[in-house]
Amino acid sequence: MSQQTPFPFMDYLGPRYWPTWLGLGFLRLSSTLPLPVLRLMGNVLGTLVYHLPLSQRRIAAINIRLCFPELTASQQRQRTRACLRAVTITLFESALAWWGSHERLQKLHRIEGLEYLRAAQKTGKGILLLGGHYSTLELGGRLISLYVNGIGIYKPAHNELFEAVMAHSRRKNFADLIPSKNMRKIIHTLKQGKTCWYAPDQDFGRQGTVFAPFMGVPAASLTITARLAQLSGAIVLPFFSRRLPGNQGYVISLQAPLDNFPTGDDLADASRVNQIIEEGIRWAPEQYLWVHRRFKTRPFGEPQLYPLRRDKRLKRYSRLLFALSLPAMAYTSWMAWRFKDRRYLLQRLGLSYNARSEQSVWVHAASVGEVNAVLPLLKLMLEENPALSIYLTTSTPSGQIAARAKMPAAVNCNYLPLDWWRAVTHFLHSIKPAAALIVETEIWPNLYEACFQAGVPLTIINGRLSSRTLNTRPWIRSLYCKAMENTYAVLARSEEDAAGFASLSVPEERIKIIGNIKFSGTAEKSVPPITFERPYVLAASTRETEEIYIARQWLTQNKDHCFLVIVPRHPARLNEILRDLSSLTSHIVVRSKNETLNPETEIYIADTFGELPTFIAGAEFVIMGGAFAEKGGQNILEVAQQGKAVIFGPHMENFHDEAQLFLQQRAGVCAESKDELGRLIQEWLNDKEKPRQFGKHGLTLSRENNAMAQRYLQELGTLYPKLKL
Repeated sequence: MSQQTPFPFMDYLGPRYWPTWLGLGFLRLSSTLPLPVLRLMGNVLGTLVYHLPLSQRRIAAINIRLCFPELTASQQRQRTRACLRAVTITLFESALAWWGSHERLQKLHRIEGLEYLRAAQKTGKGILLLGGHYSTLELGGRLISLYVNGIGIYKPAHNELFEAVMAHSRRKNFADLIPSKNMRKIIHTLKQGKTCWYAPDQDFGRQGTVFAPFMGVPAASLTITARLAQLSGAIVLPFFSRRLPGNQGYVISLQAPLDNFPTGDDLADASRVNQIIEEGIRWAPEQYLWVHRRFKTRPFGEPQLYPLRRDKRLKRYSRLLFALSLPAMAYTSWMAWRFKDRRYLLQRLGLSYNARSEQSVWVHAASVGEVNAVLPLLKLMLEENPALSIYLTTSTPSGQIAARAKMPAAVNCNYLPLDWWRAVTHFLHSIKPAAALIVETEIWPNLYEACFQAGVPLTIINGRLSSRTLNTRPWIRSLYCKAMENTYAVLARSEEDAAGFASLSVPEERIKIIGNIKFSGTAEKSVPPITFERPYVLAASTRETEEIYIARQWLTQNKDHCFLVIVPRHPARLNEILRDLSSLTSHIVVRSKNETLNPETEIYIADTFGELPTFIAGAEFVIMGGAFAEKGGQNILEVAQQGKAVIFGPHMENFHDEAQLFLQQRAGVCAESKDELGRLIQEWLNDKEKPRQFGKHGLTLSRENNAMAQRYLQELGTLYPKLKL
């Protein structure tokens, strides 16, 4: 027994501890009552608990249904009721364990297999008493302490006062207590030849576990038992305790030590430990603590078995979305009216999804760029498995237009709902995907959580993270981390992107660097160019302030009959663009107004959807937007795929690797300032061979990487073998 220190009463006199003191006082008084009275009180309280809508009852019912499928529904309910009675009896037995005298406890039990313990002690080695979370756990520990001065391994309780009383009482009967996380001290203690009492049958997540069968159900099972035995050389001695019927008391059963343990095979060793605990369960099934979430962690692709408690961060996030619901609905309605797309309104609100009986692959590509990027991969997937059902969603009408125009007929194109919990759960229930593939950086916390709960393994493909995402406010970053915990895998573009995902709590073993899937666009047929009677230079995907920035440099050059075509990233900004450019020139033509190009035209605004590739194909060279303003840049790979030279600005943070590759291979040039942009424009207009050479280098670079979609397909085939990719 350890040296007992006085209980620190003064630390727990605050009002918040008073309810706990009342409960502990009641338990202290109950410890003086006869055993039949204690059990009667436990049975009455257990019957009451069974009829209350408590989560423990639901958890116990789920566990018993999973582990005893051979029982009828009525028998399963009876066992659940018996389990809850056993749990409430445990409260009073714990009081008996903490405050009962040695003399009283000696009369209440018998022990079997004590010879195994004595033989193990004679070897001088450490002893690991292997138990399970039976409802007699606390009292069983006290009873075994009558025969060996052991060490208790425990997980601290959430209630501070309850934890202090429990630890204080246990220290009266054990040589020491060690928190279960302090593995170094446990190993050291076992190496000293001491005895430790340990129950490894709870679910602590994926780390340090393997999925081994427990009562016939795959369960996240700790491998630490084998590790402790291996590192300390300890003898592993199975130890059970159970409540005898009537008022006969208790029996402590020690089994023969495990031979040939550990084997070095984590799965085999964990399975053997589970089998030992199962043996104790089958002696008295209702006495196991079925109220804990033994099967909380599931293999990827399996739905959650228990109703999950919503994370506080997700609750706050959902409340924020609710507060913004009216503006969100107004904007969604306006976009649906503008594009005359009723489905946009219904599906963004989580309605109007056709139920699908077959399992499908769901792919989400937010807008046009992501649709174009994933197109070669989806074509390959259908070539490998023509029977595959692909469900593609976008977030924007422009992305939907591009998807319907380009995707094979077998691809079902729809909109992704807003990230409202009911909307995303209804969406997943309707389409029943076997796998989810998210292109690039769409991180929606409720959607990711819903996929996790529904057992839909979610993989991010062509994963990239902007500096804005990584450097966002702490509370938003915390939400991203929560979402990333639920990902199945991340297939990243680069080492930098992989490091970014790792910083958002994605385990490194779930991250793999594949490359940029946008290189795969060269697998498509060449795009027919848009041409005019005069040559043109293209300013592509321009953002706010960039049109006037580029136009100023353009209008000061000797253009030799060339004109400037501007394709804005967001065509809805047309009025803003016209207002800015009208101060520079009046010779502007707008494509959406069907205005005709004339010899005096200096700027042509192509404010239409889906025509960017054809404008790239017809241009002399391209000035890529998004990087002259601090917007992180735009995709320059599509320019290389058309064999065109590209000039981009200094702010290519979102496409840093691509920009460096283009500079190294002389496929593009970075204009650090407006003067340098003007100089490059004039230089390439005067010497047309220079942009042609840069374009050739870009095309070569693109062709060298055009098998990227095949690489992604191969990796997805490994991640999702059932899809037969």
